[in-house]
Amino acid sequence: MIHHYYLKHLSFFVLLFSVHFSLVFGQELKEPTPIHLEDVTINEETTIELNDHWEFYWNTFIKPGNFNNTEPFSIVSLKNWTEFKATKTANLPSFGYATYRLKIDIPKVRPHVSLYFPAAYSSSKIWINGRFFSEMGKVGTTKSATLHRRFSQIIPLNTDETHFEIVIQVANFYHNKGGIDKPLILGTSHHLHDLKAKRIMADMIFIGCLGFIGIFFLLFYVMYWNKDKAVLYFAILCISLSYMALSDRYAPFTVIFESISFILLTKFEYFTLFLAGTFGSLFFNNIFTNFIYKAYSKVILFSFSVLVLLIIFLNPPHFTKLLIPFLSLMIINLVYVTYVIIKAIIAKRLESILLLVSMVLGSIIFITHIFFFLGENGNAIIYVNFGYILVFLLLSMLLMKRFSDSFLELEKSKEIALLQKKEITAQSNQLVNANFELEESLKLLENYNAELDDFNHIVSHDLKTPLVSVHALVSFIEEDLKDTLNLETKEHLTLLKDVVARMDALINGLLNYSKIAKGNKQKEPFSFYQLLHKVKGVVDHQNLHIIELPAKDVEIYANKIELDHVFQNLLSNAIKHNDKAQTIIQISVIEKPNEYLFTVSDNGPGIDPKYHDKIFKMFSQLNVSNDVKSTGIGLAIVKKIVTENHGIITLDSEKDKGIRISFTWRIK
Repeated sequence: MIHHYYLKHLSFFVLLFSVHFSLVFGQELKEPTPIHLEDVTINEETTIELNDHWEFYWNTFIKPGNFNNTEPFSIVSLKNWTEFKATKTANLPSFGYATYRLKIDIPKVRPHVSLYFPAAYSSSKIWINGRFFSEMGKVGTTKSATLHRRFSQIIPLNTDETHFEIVIQVANFYHNKGGIDKPLILGTSHHLHDLKAKRIMADMIFIGCLGFIGIFFLLFYVMYWNKDKAVLYFAILCISLSYMALSDRYAPFTVIFESISFILLTKFEYFTLFLAGTFGSLFFNNIFTNFIYKAYSKVILFSFSVLVLLIIFLNPPHFTKLLIPFLSLMIINLVYVTYVIIKAIIAKRLESILLLVSMVLGSIIFITHIFFFLGENGNAIIYVNFGYILVFLLLSMLLMKRFSDSFLELEKSKEIALLQKKEITAQSNQLVNANFELEESLKLLENYNAELDDFNHIVSHDLKTPLVSVHALVSFIEEDLKDTLNLETKEHLTLLKDVVARMDALINGLLNYSKIAKGNKQKEPFSFYQLLHKVKGVVDHQNLHIIELPAKDVEIYANKIELDHVFQNLLSNAIKHNDKAQTIIQISVIEKPNEYLFTVSDNGPGIDPKYHDKIFKMFSQLNVSNDVKSTGIGLAIVKKIVTENHGIITLDSEKDKGIRISFTWRIK
């Protein structure tokens, strides 16, 4: 009610203003004379634009026969009425209603003629010579009373008449373009219907082919090949453009649903337009993802999302003004697309050439299109639409080439996979055989370990027991015959005891070597200084030698028993084989990220470099005197323990310059 009240007062104000305007500018608003076309020869190809000399009556509906001496608001050409001056400083608003009137005279001798009325962004009602012909939607003085519809139509003119009065009532309450913005066309009925038929044919080609391409690729993506998003983007682009063309030309939903809101349909049409722009850009982004700015897709989605939100929330006519920013955005986008395509061509990307050809061809067709209208060349629009379809077919070829390349790569991958499967099968068979051999080896190893345990048992009991008995028997003989034995016999008995002792030491060394892998492998943190102090007390309990420990204590995380065994062997070996009056031993440790580096140096006789590899082998002895009781197993045990802990042992020595043994010890 408030809106209606406002419009009534606004109409009253405009009426007063129109009267004032007529008084001030009365010389410009004289009663227009009819357009005289009697001398014009009308043939089958003639089309006459009725664009000028229209009487324009603002915010009033006047029916034929009721004009009397009413002065028109202005004499106008057919264009958006927001370009008409309401005052010297302001134009008419988008929303409103008006009446147009034109009088024409045409020759009596003529073929049958009709009047072509173009689709306008307004509802309209048409009379010719006082006779009502048609109404597009429903014209009204308020938004609620107006039903907007937009169609073109051909109105036949009476053959017997030569003078025609055309009266059109127009109402607009949704679009920023008000009134009739395209000229009416007078032409022969046959020619106009022929042009309309060709227009329909061109639309069928464009809408049908583009819709088919879009649906084909959409089904292709959903049912067969969803690995390439470009297929989906292209499908949505084609379907959106197809719907836009269908809605713009024929507005099918307004025919099916007579009372549906035209504002809602227009919003959806704008949404479809922006959707086409968005997915066209995303299609391009997906094709040239390696050449395009990374934030491009985000910028596109953000820009078009803003436009869509504005469509949803803006009221008419404001949302219909979004076409200009959209086109500006698309022009900028097109410039950037061209730049990226040139980059891709330089990089020798084949699809970039195909896309560039499509863009150039599309641009040429579009520029050509704007010069062909219904009144000029009916065949041209068919050719133009064929050209558009050709552009989209080229883009379809680009997609199918991508699919073909991907399919070939997939086939190659399958072939490689089959070859790999065969290799894996062969390797699996080999692995099965290897596992079988490994199981057999494990069984043999278990048997060997069992035999080794039996051997250890034999050595520790059956071999050591006789040695102990022999050693005891020799001692008993020495005790019983000590007064009768000569010196040579005593030496022989002493030698026999030494041999037994050495044999016992050798057996103990072998037992220790065989037990290394079976020992306790549990690691623990402990003080390195305390470990060395304990080892020093064992190997040099009388403090006869100098053993220099590290100046700074280090907490070691390792198997304490194994490390203890290593240092006992190294220190006792250094003392045992030293030829100096006093043995000097230096011990150091360096803690690294994943391992320890231990070093033991002495002042002994050293070892010639040619024997460095030999001393770590079992039973290796270099010039051992009779005074040194050595089995040649100690350093072999050391190397085995270090190796078991993923370490490396090295020897640095020269003859008569001492020995430096270094070894690493894995922390974890």
